[in-house]
Amino acid sequence: MPDIKERQQRAINMICSGEDLDRINAFARTRPSGDLPVVFFRGQLLELMRWAVRCCDAAVGAESLEDPAGRSRLLQAALIASKLWGERVFAGRLSGVLPVDDARKLALGAFRRGLEESAIAPHIGATLGRGWALFSEHFPRHYPDFAAEFLDATGLTVEQYFTCVTGLALYLPFDSEGGALFNAQTVADATAYREKFAKYMDSESQTPEELAVTLWDGFTERGYRDLRERPILRLANGRAIIIDPVFFSEKISVGPLFHLLPKARSANEVFGAFGNAFEDYANGILRRMYPDRPGLASRLQCGVEACDRENRDFEIDALLDYIPQTVIFEQKAAWLKDEIVLGDIDDWIEQIRSRYGIATASAGGKKERPKGVAQLAQIVRRILDGNCGEAQRAFDGVAVIHPVLLVHDTRLNAPAYGTFLDSEFRRLLGEVPGGRRVMTLAIMTISDLENLESSVSEFAMQQLLADYACAHPEGLVSLHNFMVHDERYADRIKPSPQLMADSQRLIELAQRELFPKSAAIVGP
Repeated sequence: MPDIKERQQRAINMICSGEDLDRINAFARTRPSGDLPVVFFRGQLLELMRWAVRCCDAAVGAESLEDPAGRSRLLQAALIASKLWGERVFAGRLSGVLPVDDARKLALGAFRRGLEESAIAPHIGATLGRGWALFSEHFPRHYPDFAAEFLDATGLTVEQYFTCVTGLALYLPFDSEGGALFNAQTVADATAYREKFAKYMDSESQTPEELAVTLWDGFTERGYRDLRERPILRLANGRAIIIDPVFFSEKISVGPLFHLLPKARSANEVFGAFGNAFEDYANGILRRMYPDRPGLASRLQCGVEACDRENRDFEIDALLDYIPQTVIFEQKAAWLKDEIVLGDIDDWIEQIRSRYGIATASAGGKKERPKGVAQLAQIVRRILDGNCGEAQRAFDGVAVIHPVLLVHDTRLNAPAYGTFLDSEFRRLLGEVPGGRRVMTLAIMTISDLENLESSVSEFAMQQLLADYACAHPEGLVSLHNFMVHDERYADRIKPSPQLMADSQRLIELAQRELFPKSAAIVGP
């Protein structure tokens, strides 16, 4: 993956004239050393796209980029879009006068939306491997009607769906000068997938006219939801393009789930099954990281069921035994309603608590059950009080506890979410007795865990968490960013070999089914 400087230089060299470059370099010299100006970024280009579909004719082509004046106008439009984006996302939400805790809470929504619209696409091999594992193996185990309902909703089997996705995600950028630009009328034209690919396009694409509506009508409430659901743009002449690689990638790992919802008996049943599938998937990674070995005590325990002195049953999703330290995992595949993220901040905070803590009583007076950090706080409290029943033996001699909230939602990597959720955790946990330590809450995304699968052969999980807590005791910087930028770990993080192997099998299947006459594709 090219770094920020390389990505910027590539885009600048493609668009900017010599005069433009001189102005950019002059501006860069006014910045502090090492503070590189970012000329192009994803949020800006999404904003530019919103205005383009509203104001420009529907056409795809690179002719205008051959004209220096056309490139200059594109640069000007992109810079204007930067300002419009910043005003939409951050205006009035960043305060330099409020107390620091209040200022951080006020900024929570803007930080999340800013990360959502500025993130670069994740490793496509990891995304494909995760999506395939979740929906070919784990989700059907908890939702037995999945295969039949998915076929009814899309006209495709799960394997056919992932074959189409993989063909677009991996084949075209390697095989075509147009990259993600392709002719939807000829893909798989001479294969048995001709009609299947057409069905895939029906469910995953939209026209410029539809896009102009989805990116403006109700945009304040819906944001880019419609673009997430249909991330491919399709023209009347058959030409098509993946509009945004990040939304396309997100659709790979969760898209099949949302195809079920319009006809599902119960959305809660679908999401509940996915939550269980997510736990299975995460624990599968942990078991590969910490396998049982003959003659040795198991360091990892998953799905620990217990009962406390008050006869209340509870479950610990996973724990890692590093006596006198222990790592406690609570796993959550919850969805926040991002349409309210830039609305009233109190509503947004209540949304976070309803998914990852304890919400206040609803209008009907029904108290929400504890989730996420609230469950972690209850478990840690029981450990501290010696109140885990038969399971307490696993914590004999424990002096240091590392609480980890393992989540499917990668946007919880946004700044200040760790700080807010750690404060919620501490408030619910209460006093920690002398001689014991409960470390800073770590929010670990599923992509972080995937990257740690083979990386922990070089360092211990509890050492990573201890170093993170020491470096960022307030949790203001995410665990993900700590791993990426800390020199002790940055060069030791590796993609999951299991996901790379799964994605390679998908690539080979897609090539065989969609492009049988093409040369072999090298995997991600």
